This record gives sequence, C-alpha cells and structure tokens, in this order.
Amino acid sequence: MKKRIALILIALFALAQLIQPDRSVPAPAPANDMLTLTQAPPDIRVLVEGACYDCHSDKSTYPWYAYVTPMNFWLQSHINEGREKMNFSRWNDPASREEAYECGEVLREGEMPPKNYAFIHGHAQLTDAQRGRLVDWFDAHMPKEDGSGAEHEENHD
Repeated sequence: MKKRIALILIALFALAQLIQPDRSVPAPAPANDMLTLTQAPPDIRVLVEGACYDCHSDKSTYPWYAYVTPMNFWLQSHINEGREKMNFSRWNDPASREEAYECGEVLREGEMPPKNYAFIHGHAQLTDAQRGRLVDWFDAHMPKEDGSGAEHEENHD
C-alpha cells in the first residue's frame, strides 16, 4: 500500500512538471531601459543588473529551479510583483518610475535585494561599499516627483 501511494505521489509530481507559469514578456527595447536613459556608469550597470534586474526588469534570468513545480509558480509570482512595483526595462512608462524615489531608501535599509535572493545569487551579495555606491547613485538619479508635479514627502524623524 505504501509503495502504491509513493508511486502515485511520484506520478503526480512528474505530471505537475508539465504545468508551467506564463513567463512571456515583450521584447525589451534597449532605448527604454533605465540604465540607458539615465546613462548609468559601468559600475552601476553591473550592480543594478546583478542585484535588481531579475525581478525588476523584463530581462529575468531563470535558474534551473524556476522550472520545477511548485517552486516555479512562487518564483514567477515574486518576479511579476517586482515588475509591477517597478520595471527598469520600461522606464519610458511613468508607472514603472512611480516608486523610483524609494530605491536608495530600500537599499539603505537592507530591504533590497531580498536576503533569500542574495543568498542564492552571489552577484546580488553587495558589499557595504557597493551598497553605498548604489544608494548614492539612486538618491542622485531617481525622480522625486510622482508625475503630477508634486514632490513626495520624506519624513526622516
């Protein structure tokens, strides 16, 4: 009986692998990319692409485990959420820049890149100097306006 249950579970797991989340995105237009539009220096490009682009652009690089159900659905949901919050590949779209003023702050506070992402992806493990460089660059280059001409209120009390 245990053997039959185990075989059924293995068969269900194997069949589940046929179900994959939708990973389709429009082909990224290089001219609309944040790093291009801001003319980011090479060191910033490397850091942002390594620490941010898998979740916050249309240029995600999927690791092997992104194709294993059910992990694939959790991972794709996380990526979709990141793109919805801010998409560096669509910097020409105001909705992609809406939260940009927070980039430096979330880096400064250690919220980004998420620790579970950085743990698995060595290129996202930022040194204090790299994090500081990114914070300074984002603070200097990300818009402080919400598109309506009103500046975001910042409270540092």
